[in-house]
Amino acid sequence: MRDDAHRADIGARMAESWLDTLEVNAEFDRGWVEAAVEWLVTQATPGRVIDVGCGAGGAACAFAARLGAGARVVGFDRDPRLVAQARGRAEAQGVGDRIGWAVGQVGALPVPERSFELVWASGVIHHVADQQAAVRELAALCRNGGRVALVEGGLPLRCLPHEIGLGRPGMEARLDEARARWFVDMRAELPGQPMPYGWPEALARAGLQDVQTRSFLAEITPPLGAVGQAIVEQHLATALNELGDRLAADDRDALAHLLEPEDPAYVGRRDDLVVTAVRTVHVGTRPG
Repeated sequence: MRDDAHRADIGARMAESWLDTLEVNAEFDRGWVEAAVEWLVTQATPGRVIDVGCGAGGAACAFAARLGAGARVVGFDRDPRLVAQARGRAEAQGVGDRIGWAVGQVGALPVPERSFELVWASGVIHHVADQQAAVRELAALCRNGGRVALVEGGLPLRCLPHEIGLGRPGMEARLDEARARWFVDMRAELPGQPMPYGWPEALARAGLQDVQTRSFLAEITPPLGAVGQAIVEQHLATALNELGDRLAADDRDALAHLLEPEDPAYVGRRDDLVVTAVRTVHVGTRPG
């Protein structure tokens, strides 16, 4: 069994550039994000859109591209490095003149209330201490008839077959369970009250109506290509780095083998991996 120092070295190597990681995620997400944008825009074309917690800018760019030259999109994130990266992505995709950028975060939004027809927040609110208050804050950004679209929940990413020829079968199920315990621990460290109900109810309690939910598949099938391979290694490296003692020692050791390019078990040598995840979008409409 490999020692902890060796596993730590592999984990550090795989996680050395978090900006590159977010860029890869944006490429992986591009297909389902564009499908979700199409679904939302087909229902009602928004004049102004805001991407709350824009990350690498994938959703902001998708809205700007779909809505055309008349689009007015705002993207903001709390980290100025992410905002700079998102701006570069928009310029590269030819939609930079349709998007405004700002630094800010939920709880101190850098835009006035009732300014947008569509508010998009993907994977943001579950990090906020008072989730219901955050949903109300997003709802306050909507003009009458505007919508809030929360991307929360869904099904976790998986890529490994049940039997990988290394360690115990069923590693992905154990990673899911360990990540669920990590999430419980993360939420427990935040101040404030829990939200003991689901996202559709949270939207309704924020005064929104006609709540809808739809899920979208994110998928890369063999051959994975550069993005697919990067997603697989990122998925496993994150487990090795972040889940720690929530995983058994033999699973940590197996992950170290899978992530070592010189190891015969290295995942980059496999051609049988299928990357799948499900992203769920919950939408509510402000009355009026």
